[in-house]
Amino acid sequence: MKIYFDMNIYNRIFDDQSQMRIKFESMAIDILFELIEHGKYELIWSFILEYENNMNPFVERKLHIRNISTICEESVNPDDNILLISKDIIKIKNKDALHLASAAFANCNYFITCDDKFIKAIENNKDQLKDVIKDIKLYNPIDFLRKEMDIDVIE
Repeated sequence: MKIYFDMNIYNRIFDDQSQMRIKFESMAIDILFELIEHGKYELIWSFILEYENNMNPFVERKLHIRNISTICEESVNPDDNILLISKDIIKIKNKDALHLASAAFANCNYFITCDDKFIKAIENNKDQLKDVIKDIKLYNPIDFLRKEMDIDVIE
């Protein structure tokens, strides 16, 4: 099973951990990385993740994410088909559309993000996007563990 993380997943550990939601999401992300390292999922990297990471003004974060990217089994390179897919993803910011298009291009099963508005926008347009994003399931990291892994992160 292939999984694609939005850039906010890689950056979550650097966010304010005193906020309960951020702390729980960080814990869920740690579990996801452990599952990936144990071969339960194949993590996919992309050119848009690389671009965003290179634009990160915080050197420590940039280096940390670059190190994490080495566990990715596959890297999606720029391709005209990704651009075409991204143009079909309506009502989404360009970078977000490129992330989801990269995941679709790589035939990912899951797209994990902490961006609730992004998930909602895709869900609200699910019928129009069915042929574009295929069967990719979009989740917040906590919801992924609860729904797909049947793990109770929060009780």
